[in-house]
Amino acid sequence: MKIFSSLKSGFYRAWRSRKGILIVWLVFFLLVLVFIYPLRASLKTAFSSSMITERLAGGLDIEVFSDLGPTLKTILSSVTGGFIMVYLVGFLLNAFLTAGLFGSVRKETGKFSAREFFNAASKSFWPFLAISLVITLTLNFVLGVVLGIPVGVVSSSETMPETTRFAVMISAGAVALLLIPVVLLAADYSRAWKSTHENESFLKAIGFGFSRTFSKFWSSYIMMVLVILTQSALGILIMIILPAWKPVTGGGVFLLLIVSQLLFFARLLLKTWRYASVTSMMEETALTIPVNTYNINDEQGRSNQIPG
Repeated sequence: MKIFSSLKSGFYRAWRSRKGILIVWLVFFLLVLVFIYPLRASLKTAFSSSMITERLAGGLDIEVFSDLGPTLKTILSSVTGGFIMVYLVGFLLNAFLTAGLFGSVRKETGKFSAREFFNAASKSFWPFLAISLVITLTLNFVLGVVLGIPVGVVSSSETMPETTRFAVMISAGAVALLLIPVVLLAADYSRAWKSTHENESFLKAIGFGFSRTFSKFWSSYIMMVLVILTQSALGILIMIILPAWKPVTGGGVFLLLIVSQLLFFARLLLKTWRYASVTSMMEETALTIPVNTYNINDEQGRSNQIPG
């Protein structure tokens, strides 16, 4: 089946591009450090040498922050500004690095090359950024309609039974979950096609993405769902392991840092697997011109150019 052959080929291509994934991990790790260290300095200044760290060791204590007074406003302002900056820079970096990953998982790409990775990232940055913006707005609009209308109906109805309210919300959530793979497929097909057609516009790439999604719907959809389920399983594992791990020594903190970064690298690997699997399916289902037809037309064109 094309589904499993694409998944197998996609995983091989993603593993082949593991150095590119390492580059992505390093960039985002440094970006997080830019946000964490100023925040840590602000908290250290606000907490001073009090017993606050001991109170926070047992868990989140709201009273600790309520006692900070005017300092709390400064900390919140710093956190908000830093988060907005990290989000905007991260969005731009994601478009840049994703372009490099799509360029490295193409069929004709051989052994990974950092130079080719950054070359593909720089060439496709603006189209990938535009595609990301359009797809993000599309996803938000779709989810807003699918979830917003049922919420409005349920909240405005005072006579609707509780069982009906629950059924409406569950149905809306299920529809939203079913639509997410469709939008992701359109985004990935668009970027996969654009990485091999550098001179084409991003609008044409988006048109191809939606067209290919619906023309090869079931095979593409099932493949995307399998990848999303794998990513969700890893996400659940991360939510189980990291919050429950409370190191009490310096060695334990260092080990927690290593494990968390390995899990983050695994998430990036699975995301690249998704990119590579969609790229593989696009290449496997690409329409090709029959060789004999092409030769006949080419010979006829040449014969028309012969004088006399």
